[in-house]
Amino acid sequence: MAEAMTKKELVFDNDVLEKIAGKTAQEVDGVLELKGGLFDNISNQMGVNKPEQGVSADIDEDKKTVELELDGTLEYGKDANDIFDKITRKITAAVRSMTGYTVTSIKLHVKDLLTAEEWRDQTKTDKKK
Repeated sequence: MAEAMTKKELVFDNDVLEKIAGKTAQEVDGVLELKGGLFDNISNQMGVNKPEQGVSADIDEDKKTVELELDGTLEYGKDANDIFDKITRKITAAVRSMTGYTVTSIKLHVKDLLTAEEWRDQTKTDKKK
């Protein structure tokens, strides 16, 4: 007797891919923060920390691919190209190992360059608001 074939489908929400990319990018030396638009800024002020903020994912379920866009602040004085290369390598590997998806493009919008001290001061000021 033949066994019945079980149809299987594993689907990831955009938020999951965004979280993987966000957490992974923030592990790279020289990335101070990823920052999104107005909604993410309001969430931050309310004390909600979302690792996927500043990241958007466009998934192609049929091809199992994802395109990512990140908005971030990098550390002043460090090589932005080197930071971006590390982000790209780490995110591509993390997404592949956790989901099996292939990252077909990564775009990083550098919103600001701050020294570590400037960033700490700005973060303290933002938390007081």
